[in-house]
Amino acid sequence: MTLDSRPTAAAHAVVSVPGGPRRLPGDEPLPPEDYRRLFGVYEAVDRAADLPAFRERLLRGLEEWFGYSTIAVLHGPTIADALWDGRGIKSGYTREFLDEYARHWITSDPFMTEEAHRLLAERGAVTLLELRPERVPAQHAYVERFLKPNGIHDKVGIMIDAGGEGVVYVGVVVRGAHRVSTRDIAVMRALGRQLAPLAAVQLARDRLAEAACRDLGLTPREREVAGLAAQGMTNQQIAQRMFVGVGTVKKHLTRALAKSGTTSRTQLAAHWREPSGPA
Repeated sequence: MTLDSRPTAAAHAVVSVPGGPRRLPGDEPLPPEDYRRLFGVYEAVDRAADLPAFRERLLRGLEEWFGYSTIAVLHGPTIADALWDGRGIKSGYTREFLDEYARHWITSDPFMTEEAHRLLAERGAVTLLELRPERVPAQHAYVERFLKPNGIHDKVGIMIDAGGEGVVYVGVVVRGAHRVSTRDIAVMRALGRQLAPLAAVQLARDRLAEAACRDLGLTPREREVAGLAAQGMTNQQIAQRMFVGVGTVKKHLTRALAKSGTTSRTQLAAHWREPSGPA
């Protein structure tokens, strides 16, 4: 070994004396059990194979870890697109409720306004009461004549910002309470921040899968039904998640099978999981 080749000490070695773990602030807004629930939801979705699985697992995680029963998980290029035209899944609603909402009330929903979209982008989570619907007659009527008769006094919308890949919106109705608790709002804001990187990955994958499905000639609805079927969901379960009839699911699935060159749900699931397949 020559003089120049002898090992030398690190040029920027750092020597420190451990001072013990950092103490938690006394005014920490979330108790430990809420962090466990956040981690529980994160664990539920972090290994999802595709966007439909991510949505389904997120919905199930909110049901399991937080006890919410009326949930919508939607996505789109922007928060406005996600709310107005976004694809997604829902639970806890009835067909009658959604039909009446679409026919008579959607344009009066405070969450459909630019102000709501701005606040969602700024805060990550916003409640219905924070939007003060009593200031606008149409919004006030929506609350008093539609939501309250259906047992809904407040709800929270969560925006998961995936940057250039788009947005995932989660709407949660808290039944049996007159307002969403401050604690729940803090949890939802933290959850939205933690899920943002995962949502970006899933939306990027979905964009590539959508291009592959266009090559097969699948419509967005056919692709959505096929993706849920590939997860092992029955026609009845798919109909409940998408709020369509079982007959509609069967039609979409039959066309997806024909266009993808498969003859059974098992073959379709295998095709969906192939590296070169839609998922």
